[in-house]
Amino acid sequence: MIPVSAAMLKNPVRYDHSLEAFSKPLMRHLEYDLDDLGQLTVPGATRNLYRYIDMTTQAEALYDFVKLTIEHELVEELDFLANYDRTRHAISEIVDMPDRLIDLFIKLCLQNNGLLSVRKRESHFDFLNDDELAAMESAVREGYARD
Repeated sequence: MIPVSAAMLKNPVRYDHSLEAFSKPLMRHLEYDLDDLGQLTVPGATRNLYRYIDMTTQAEALYDFVKLTIEHELVEELDFLANYDRTRHAISEIVDMPDRLIDLFIKLCLQNNGLLSVRKRESHFDFLNDDELAAMESAVREGYARD
């Protein structure tokens, strides 16, 4: 399985175009009624409108989304995971604490541009001294520094 949804969300125009390539021509030949409750009724025979669908545009769009996913999304995800592992290791060299707290520390620092907020320190990491905190924040910033 390849998670193409991120590529689709980042390219909504391409995604919409692929859907409309099927739906717009179909809607020109389709009669339908929409009642006050939003219930859709399609009177008449419509089987032939769906029998031999040309899905070339949708297949081409899917190919593009798979390619974008492989070339960009998966690369970004792997980079993130490599940075995460490197950062976890660096933090574990500074202070001994449970993995869940290391994970929380990294998450909170990433949400705050590489720094732990005073409020989060007080609520989760009040046992750290200033030197440990500074070294851990530095490890997060270095671990996720853009090359």
